[in-house]
Amino acid sequence: MDSDFPWYGLVQSSDELEQGDLLFGCPVVSYAPEIGFPIPKETIPAVKAIFDVVVMSQSCDLVNEKISDVMLCPHWELARETEANPALKKAQEAIRKGQLYRNLLLAESEIQERLMNVRIVDFGRIFCLPKQFVKQVAASQMPRLRLLPPYREHLSQSFARFFMRVGLPKDVSLKSS
Repeated sequence: MDSDFPWYGLVQSSDELEQGDLLFGCPVVSYAPEIGFPIPKETIPAVKAIFDVVVMSQSCDLVNEKISDVMLCPHWELARETEANPALKKAQEAIRKGQLYRNLLLAESEIQERLMNVRIVDFGRIFCLPKQFVKQVAASQMPRLRLLPPYREHLSQSFARFFMRVGLPKDVSLKSS
């Protein structure tokens, strides 16, 4: 790995949270798939799951207290996912090249305190959790990995590319005058 442009740094302070922070084993609660509408007043059916996540909210919003919830996307170990999903093995080169917008590959970490294999981020699944809760999860994982520039910006740009796609029903026609 090129030491002039490392992918990750180690976060030593438990009270800071920035875009590109990698968190492992984060509890996420969502509506149960069988929930109907209207939602019952007594009990809301929910599902709790544990995900490895990356912070997607902008650092400036997190630092300046502009948001109360943090946007997160899940990430998984690529080798484990390709074993479970052979189609992903065929697609990983296209993902690496940025041709499949839903996913992004994160390089392995060779930092001894936080070794990590290549990971795949899924932008098609987004979680929003209270910032104070995410800070507590982050504080429990010290030291933790944080994407460094330009890789953090690459993450952000890839996320935006996934959402900014627009399929037009009819393209602009340039008729000769």
